[in-house]
Amino acid sequence: MFKRYRNADLTSGSLVKPILWLAVPTVAGNFLQSAFNLADMYFVSRLGTAAIAAVSVAGLAIWMVWTGIIGVAVGSQALVTRYHGARDEASLRRAMATTLAVAAALTLAFMAAGPAAGKPLLRLLGAEPAVVDLAYSYIVVFFVGGFTLIFMVMINAMLRGLGDSVTPTIIVAGAVILNVALDPVFIFGLGPAPALGVPGAALATVLAYAVGLAAAAAVFTRRHLPWRAFSPRNLSRRMVGQILSIGLPASAQMLIRAAAAMVLVGFVALAGTAAIAAYGVGGQLTSLILMPGFALAMSSAILVGQNLGAGKERRAERTALTSVGLYALVAAAMIAGLVAFAPRWVAIFDDTPAVVELGTLYLYICAPAFLFVPLGMVLSRSMSGAGVSVPPLLVTAGVLLGVRIPMAYFLTKTLAMGVEGVYWAITIPTVLEGSIMYLVFKTGIWKKRKL
Repeated sequence: MFKRYRNADLTSGSLVKPILWLAVPTVAGNFLQSAFNLADMYFVSRLGTAAIAAVSVAGLAIWMVWTGIIGVAVGSQALVTRYHGARDEASLRRAMATTLAVAAALTLAFMAAGPAAGKPLLRLLGAEPAVVDLAYSYIVVFFVGGFTLIFMVMINAMLRGLGDSVTPTIIVAGAVILNVALDPVFIFGLGPAPALGVPGAALATVLAYAVGLAAAAAVFTRRHLPWRAFSPRNLSRRMVGQILSIGLPASAQMLIRAAAAMVLVGFVALAGTAAIAAYGVGGQLTSLILMPGFALAMSSAILVGQNLGAGKERRAERTALTSVGLYALVAAAMIAGLVAFAPRWVAIFDDTPAVVELGTLYLYICAPAFLFVPLGMVLSRSMSGAGVSVPPLLVTAGVLLGVRIPMAYFLTKTLAMGVEGVYWAITIPTVLEGSIMYLVFKTGIWKKRKL
């Protein structure tokens, strides 16, 4: 069955089946990745509070750099989907070979800049000296061996762009399971392995993903890009520019979203420890709504690109809107479940009365606004999949920087609404961003991008 769908034409027939074919394995992969994060933190927690703080801060620093990698993958995938949909094999091979050349350049920058900028970045994030040293030991290992993740992310993005989401999910699942198995070996020193502590967690990740990269490369070169295709004649400067012109705005959009979220945490902190705990719990619960959204948005982006490549603009638009509808149905069910039992959900994490009260208020105010997230997330990613990532960036920047942060300041400072003001500063801009993204999408500007 997997082979049949892997070779299927996703630009004809049912709209729903291709979306689900691409999305369902990705959702499974996302849940596996979340499970790994919990397991990784569990093993590190055995080393003490400083170790937990070090890995958390190191993860934040790595994520800030990692957004650039993800953005390049978005740009690459846009080219791959378009040429695959057009059945332009020559351009498709050039796009894939050029992507790997860009990945090689990113790897060199990653290995050089990471260790050099690591300590200043960690200090900028406010880490204490002891935590900085531990976090830096993690970062050095991760950045030096990070080529394994960079190339695996790029290859998996291209495999998905070609319509195969099962193979990348299997590869990621294998890497995650191996990572969990290697964590205690290198953190605590089991068998002949030395006890490396915090950097041992990074080494386990690098080695596990090296195995994943080997598997991804074997599949990719056998099915799509044989080793003989890696030659200078298959590289294109024009495609490098296209990948970056699509990917960098996508990266900037992610960074702006993260920066706005960090600013909101500062406003919440003014209300005290209970407010921070409630905000964290509420955010964790509502983040569950985003997991199927990431997969459906990715599916929509791939299918939009393939359909545009095939000259099927109307089908591309219908695919994006169908993806929005599917996500909205799932989101509505999850929102109803969160709101109906809000106090109980919050109490699972922290049953302190003040936390339960503020966490419940978070779900009552913020969760319903997630009905508009499908518009913002899916349509934004769909336009990026079409090769148009600047309009989504402008919408996100305008709403988050121009509305959310000023609104949070006004409601918490001027009107003295406290943490409730922050909640409304999440809800109203969420509705606004989704609505504006829909209007931009309906202009059809994304259909005009020629690659």
